[in-house]
Amino acid sequence: MNFYAFSGLLNGLAATVSGLIIYAKNPGNPKHQAYGMYCLVASVWGYGYWAWQLSSSHDLALFFVRLLMVGGIFLPVAYLWHVLTLLEQVKGKEWLIRLGWGAGFVFFCMNFTSYFVADVHAVSDFPFWPQPGPFFHAYLLGFSLYAIYGTWLLYQGARTKTGTERSRFYLLTIGSVIAYVGGMTSFPLWYGIDIPPNGTILITVYTSVVAYTLLRYRLLDLGTAVERGITGGLLMALVAFPAYPVLLLGQKLYFGHINIPYSFVELGVFLVLVFGASSLKREAKTFITKSLFKDRYNRHETVVHFSKSLVSILELKDLTRTIVESICPALGLEWGVLYLRSSSSQDYRPVSSFGKSTTDPPVFHLNKAPALAELWRKGISCFVINELETFTKNSESQSIVAQLAKIGAEVCLPLVNKNRLLGFCVFGPNTKSGGGYTIQDLDLLTTLSQEASVALDNALLYEELKRSQSLVRRTDRLRSLETMAGGLAHEIRNPLTSIKAFVDLAPERKDDEQFLVRFSKVVKEDVFRIERLTREILDYAKPMEPFLKEEDLNDIVEACLYTLRIRPSHELIVVETDLANGLPKVFADRQQLKQVFLNLLFNAVEAMLPGSGVLTVRTRKISSDWAQDWVQVEIQDTGKGIEPEDVEHIFDPFFTTKHLSQEHEGTGLGLAIAHQIIQEHQGRIEVQSVKGRGTVFFVNLPSYHPYPSPSISPDQNVQPKPEHR
Repeated sequence: MNFYAFSGLLNGLAATVSGLIIYAKNPGNPKHQAYGMYCLVASVWGYGYWAWQLSSSHDLALFFVRLLMVGGIFLPVAYLWHVLTLLEQVKGKEWLIRLGWGAGFVFFCMNFTSYFVADVHAVSDFPFWPQPGPFFHAYLLGFSLYAIYGTWLLYQGARTKTGTERSRFYLLTIGSVIAYVGGMTSFPLWYGIDIPPNGTILITVYTSVVAYTLLRYRLLDLGTAVERGITGGLLMALVAFPAYPVLLLGQKLYFGHINIPYSFVELGVFLVLVFGASSLKREAKTFITKSLFKDRYNRHETVVHFSKSLVSILELKDLTRTIVESICPALGLEWGVLYLRSSSSQDYRPVSSFGKSTTDPPVFHLNKAPALAELWRKGISCFVINELETFTKNSESQSIVAQLAKIGAEVCLPLVNKNRLLGFCVFGPNTKSGGGYTIQDLDLLTTLSQEASVALDNALLYEELKRSQSLVRRTDRLRSLETMAGGLAHEIRNPLTSIKAFVDLAPERKDDEQFLVRFSKVVKEDVFRIERLTREILDYAKPMEPFLKEEDLNDIVEACLYTLRIRPSHELIVVETDLANGLPKVFADRQQLKQVFLNLLFNAVEAMLPGSGVLTVRTRKISSDWAQDWVQVEIQDTGKGIEPEDVEHIFDPFFTTKHLSQEHEGTGLGLAIAHQIIQEHQGRIEVQSVKGRGTVFFVNLPSYHPYPSPSISPDQNVQPKPEHR
């Protein structure tokens, strides 16, 4: 076997092993599918190249050349498809893939005629080298264009990435260049140019690099790749040095002579198997387990799926529903109910169920059965109801066990974390086991309870955090109402005076029609004024759950400005507004945004008191990195400004620049709450301030789109760009 045959064999083996491992890892992933197809055509090319170089006759050599060209014909389109899926850029470029497959089909039909490979003849040191037919020239042009375009896409992808992702794509780009520069050395001899195809062995580089990155690292660090490459090289060297003499000795003893080239090939195959042994071992183990030990594999998959489904859930209602809806179908349980401890007592109430309504199961008062509660809290496994009767000694515990048996419960699964009984699950008959539970079922439930308990504890802490945040926001709203209260009496006094005067004069001037018409109009306007004022304050003060809907931002800003103007001390402040017409709607909670804007407006006014100043409020549409429109509210004052070292901390909780000498001591929560509310609305809040000249706040919010573009992801980092006037 010569070097060229060895290079073809190595390329074929590398593509086969890499393709099988990657595709088997996740057959449903488009990236793995495309890479598997690329490896398939590359392996056809490699094995055909190997067989061609070993051919001893004209006809056999011509057959294997045309066989290897089957892989070569579809290699460029398979490569481009693989690159596009890797970069997630297939959409919009499907026509290139269809064009490549269509052209490949045409070339495939021509391949076994003289129009593609005309013949084979002696060239340089090769007894059978192919001659190109007329269709081969078009193929070579397409091959070059697709290879260059695919490599350029990898390079562009690397430039747009950051961090380890950039290193990964740069490495793939380098591997692609090495592979295709080496592969192109096969073509000069087709046209009589005496350049030997020594670089064909380098095609293995790209298939190996891609397999490594896809299988091992989604975000490949270049330093890690180099480190592992050196480690792998040392491992192969340690295996090769003792293995090669053993191979030579074995040949000498068995055949009576030594074939050096064959020994190199044998060693190369041996090293490939050694290098891929760990991956092959894992895949083989998974295959054997799935085939011969299906129950064990299914249980393992149940645990993995259950863990993954709980990781990202923090909402308590969603989590409790997921727990019972995951366990019951997986184990074939007829029904299941999850109980949680009430926050106000030790009562445990049903909160979610599967196969049974939560209104049917009773409430359990474990405070009346402390022995049973202690048994469950210290239990390290689930309890079978029939066996539980032997552990209960007092009547209260026996009563609860009897209630469980009455509703048809077969098993009780305590949910314990940090020695706290958070709740428990009760399950009905197991339909897969004829109603009973096997030891394996109970062991699996015990494992699942540990996962569920941790997730449940996190969800309960998250609920407590939300309640605390709600209380803090409520406190901040009440402080704003305290600020408004001073101007409320003043604002109502004037309209009440006119109403009182009308009531006093009406009996005396009941015949004066002009008087009655004029004063009726004034009184009506004053009543509307009082109604609007009280409605705004009551709406702002009442506790309510967040409710997102389409809102007019200008309307919210005007309502806040109306509330601001009722304070007598604010009469020294000149309020200027510039609200843009035709502003896009926002999808928001009206009262939460009012809380943000009132906080910013009150802060701006207090920064200008006790003197005078100008408060400017503007709204505008702004552009962003998305195709989606954004809106911006600008609140600018001419007050004292903020110290430069304080600007970066003003959104930190409990950081305040207000002092006892001011009208209200600051708590340091107002701006922190405003910042959090705007973040929850997928927006941004920014500040610019110059000491002694004033401060300006920018509140940027995404506009409301009833039918958002599917290409827009709400998780992207948005950098709005104000269009300053």
